[in-house]
Amino acid sequence: MNFLESALILVPSLTGMELTVYEEDPEVLKEFERRYCFSTEIQKILTAGGLLEFFEKGKEKVVYDVVEPFQSHLILFKAAEKWILLGPYVEEGWNESAAQRLLIRLRASEADISSYKSYRCRFPVSQQNYSVKIALLIAEHIDECGIVRGVRRLYMDMECEKADLPFPECGEDIRMINRRYHVEEKFITAVSLGETEKARECMEEFREVCAGLRFLSDELKDQITGAAIMRTLVRMGARKAGLSPVVIDSLSQEYAQKMQRTTFAAGLKDLTEELVESVCREVQEKQKNHYSSGVRKAIDYMCIHLAKPITVKELAKEAGINQQHLVKVFCQETGMTFKQYLAKKRCEIAAELLLESRLSVQEISAYVGYEDSNYFSKVFKINKGVSPQNYRKEQWSLL
Repeated sequence: MNFLESALILVPSLTGMELTVYEEDPEVLKEFERRYCFSTEIQKILTAGGLLEFFEKGKEKVVYDVVEPFQSHLILFKAAEKWILLGPYVEEGWNESAAQRLLIRLRASEADISSYKSYRCRFPVSQQNYSVKIALLIAEHIDECGIVRGVRRLYMDMECEKADLPFPECGEDIRMINRRYHVEEKFITAVSLGETEKARECMEEFREVCAGLRFLSDELKDQITGAAIMRTLVRMGARKAGLSPVVIDSLSQEYAQKMQRTTFAAGLKDLTEELVESVCREVQEKQKNHYSSGVRKAIDYMCIHLAKPITVKELAKEAGINQQHLVKVFCQETGMTFKQYLAKKRCEIAAELLLESRLSVQEISAYVGYEDSNYFSKVFKINKGVSPQNYRKEQWSLL
């Protein structure tokens, strides 16, 4: 892999600025226009024709920082017989009043500001000296002639005395934005109902409607941002389903950590789907039980504090209802007392540890909340029909 090939991967990932190489392929410039030109009439320099015209007149010894009428910047320079484009980028973040003044000067109206904002906020914020340094570094490493380059900023202003220029029609943008939010709502609803397949379908549709948005480009940095947005939507669906905030947060943080360590976009996609499946399973489990709100809150509290001593007073406070009423409805809905339910959950975790680890019975007993391992063995036998030691032997013999 040569320096330019490496730069094409590293520069977008590290800076957020796209790097485009033109080598006489007209499709490259057509794609550039499609992605970055908001108005072909106003932003001539961002069109395929405008770029070709610029290349014909541009000098090899200059790095150009071009500012088009909408005030996005594009770095252009020639090296090793190739024209290289860095950007577009903007020098400042979104400012509503500055945008309004600009649109007035360009003979637009308030109706256009939403589509303009959507367009402008796609671009990374950078400073000229930083962007130019990157361009000079790339040129220096790929140019065999050792050309010393100057830097020139060009302002591509409109000729305002001419007749009004057509402003881009934003109807399609508005339709896509509305569709995107509609898909988000469908996705949140699917997660809240535990409908894994529908949630997957919504994810695919979401990728389709967001294909032009920067946070869902093929760059890993943008994919990480997109994955964070999807985690937020998953949490919204989980909250709508009534899952415990602690359960939601533990799952979200688990997958956030895994995603941070991922080094390729496909891995992020897989992890996002795994998170959706995990949350949907939790929702499905909750739906099976059909517990009332108070009982569900008590169960969530018990599961979170499984290994600690828990009183009925604590549970009633957490559930927000009277102790006597909670005891009654808990038995009615679960068919168990608090003590029996807690023992059942503790034994389920202990059974997993007996199967999946070589920890001693004493260690597992202490971990699930029983300091007396003999008492734990009695409780385990009541719940599982065999002692912890025999359970492990029987399960291992089946493997």
